[in-house]
Amino acid sequence: MNKTVSNIRRSAIFAAALLLLFAIKGNAQITENNKTFFTLSEAQAYALEHNLNVENARLDVDAARQRIWENTAMGLPQITAGASYTNNLQLMTTLIPGEFFGEPPGTYIPVKFGTQHNASANIIANQLLFSGPYIVGLQAASTYKDLTQKTLRKQEADIKEAVAQSYYSILLSEAGRDAYGKNLETMRQRLTETKAMHETGFLEETDVDQIQIAVSTLDNEYIAAKQLVEMSYRFLVYRMGYGLDSSITITETLKDIIAGLTDELIRQEFNVNNHYDYKIVDTREKLAYLQVKMNKFEYMPTLSAYLNHQQMAMRNNFNFTDTDEKWYPATMLGFNLSVPVFASGMRKAKIGQSMIELEKTKNMKKDLSNALELQVQQSRIDFRTAYQKYLNELSNIELAQKIFDRTSIKYQNGMVSSLEMTIATEQLTGAQTGFISAMVELLTTKLALDKSLGNL
Repeated sequence: MNKTVSNIRRSAIFAAALLLLFAIKGNAQITENNKTFFTLSEAQAYALEHNLNVENARLDVDAARQRIWENTAMGLPQITAGASYTNNLQLMTTLIPGEFFGEPPGTYIPVKFGTQHNASANIIANQLLFSGPYIVGLQAASTYKDLTQKTLRKQEADIKEAVAQSYYSILLSEAGRDAYGKNLETMRQRLTETKAMHETGFLEETDVDQIQIAVSTLDNEYIAAKQLVEMSYRFLVYRMGYGLDSSITITETLKDIIAGLTDELIRQEFNVNNHYDYKIVDTREKLAYLQVKMNKFEYMPTLSAYLNHQQMAMRNNFNFTDTDEKWYPATMLGFNLSVPVFASGMRKAKIGQSMIELEKTKNMKKDLSNALELQVQQSRIDFRTAYQKYLNELSNIELAQKIFDRTSIKYQNGMVSSLEMTIATEQLTGAQTGFISAMVELLTTKLALDKSLGNL
């Protein structure tokens, strides 16, 4: 039996450890020992402000804003300026027929044209007048920004869930630590009493050994529970982005949190259109539709205008800064019209692919809607079941405590053996383990229901 109960205790610690593994801007106050106090809502608010994953999601939103401006600027005037200089070290020679200058036919006269030093400066302005893909691109950039904002909202919900899991894990591990500590203190008193009774001859040495085994087992469990509390705090500060070496203290208790639970979540209506996961897929559907539209608009012509002004100078001496010398202007205004004619079916294939992706996204959206509805139903059932289990375990621990107290009094009066005392201790520890596990399940299912309803 000792071995069985010991396994139950270890299972409780393992369950709490599993909760830690799943948990991967506060108005807090600083104490005189430089410890910061956090309620659950304060810890979540701090994490939203300092968690690096949330910060990256915010940076994605900022990047999307820059992307919108980048796409917008493509349709605004584009102005470039340039300059060039050429030194004709040897001017090109051209042969002119000699008869032009009265020479005999068949003869040629070498002539050099141009100047040794040439320079030019120009400024070009381009303006997009019409482009179908550009218009759709602006819409897509705005929709993409909307997607990043919804992704940020989901990331914030995930972090709030993770912080809550870590916060609950601390409370649960502290409850286990305190339970083991209380039982250990009681059994140490029983051990002292048993040794005294053995020395006076009222009890056998076997009674002392049995109580000693129970004390040693509880002591091991108590040490493990204390280490679990320390690790739980490290998980919480990591999720909050507070710094692994920082020291914080949580202010809420399990009793306070569980006392605040109501059946309001059970009765809350679910609107799938308000769920952040559904909103993300809905936005992806809009992006897929815009991709189809953009590919279709590639069949449309593109019209742009340009203005080019140029100043040119030709010199035999390098004296371009001489204001007495002339610069010769040249100005051009033009339009470019590009009309797609034939692309061997490439554009048609692109439209076909984008339409397939749009259809797939629509299917994902329908499937997600059904999955979220089913998830809410299952979460409600799990929450009801966990709450009833919590009530049953609460009753069990009260009965186990009564049995332990009565057995302890009887043991002090010599009315029961050390074996019965050990069994009562194991029953109490098992009931405490079951109660802690029930609280784990209750708080976890409450979190799952909140998440499925989109409340986080």
